Amino acid sequence: MGTAVSSPATISTDTVPPAEIPEIHLLCMVPEFITAFEAAKEKYNLPSSVKVTIHHNNLKYLPTDVKFDAIVSPANSYARLDGGFDDALSRAFAPRNDYHALTRVAQAKVYREWRGFAPPSSCTMVDLDHPDLVKPGWGCRYMALLPTMKTPQNVGWDKEVVYECVWALLATIDRHNRAIAEDQHTNERRIKSILMTPLATGCGLWGAEKWAAQTVIAIKHFVEASAEDGENKWGKMDWREISAPCEEVEDTYDLEG
Repeated sequence: MGTAVSSPATISTDTVPPAEIPEIHLLCMVPEFITAFEAAKEKYNLPSSVKVTIHHNNLKYLPTDVKFDAIVSPANSYARLDGGFDDALSRAFAPRNDYHALTRVAQAKVYREWRGFAPPSSCTMVDLDHPDLVKPGWGCRYMALLPTMKTPQNVGWDKEVVYECVWALLATIDRHNRAIAEDQHTNERRIKSILMTPLATGCGLWGAEKWAAQTVIAIKHFVEASAEDGENKWGKMDWREISAPCEEVEDTYDLEG
């Protein structure tokens, strides 16, 4: 009998649709970060299609007429939400008599997806439509758990953590929205707007200029990769093409912070 010859693996010809970049509400308590972001927008050519609204405020006093679908937790890998902006999140979304409610909900999701440890630069979407949580009034349905560090610590040694986190955030939102588009019967909600703060700038000790630069570059690169022709550019790169975006990020290493 002849030997059966297996057919070569078939490569899918399905194309990935362009991504919808969410509107970004940037919450900055310190004017230095607003100045740094505005400068980075100009220096690194943030696409005009990306809408960014800056709020010089803290979460507690953010007006409820500011609406967003998801809020970003700068987090730690173990989803303990009790310090810095995570403390503000717990005070906003947990009942007054149950401060750790948000931590419990987040840790349960991290355990299901990561067995309890979400690596830095990963992104985990946590559904806030939960009976143990309260609804502060911004219309927020999800929390994007986005660890910039394993535990609270100086992460100045991690030279690209902000770029990697912003990319992971946008990619996770894109996958979330595509999954909803494919499943009309889901009770999930599309994420069209987010609220986030400067990443890794608290105990992480990143400076404003470096944070702003990597944030803008990551958004710009993701817009390029997610455009109608992005699959032909970013999905089929050779080493020469790969070097260009890498060098742009590497050029931020020596910035303040």
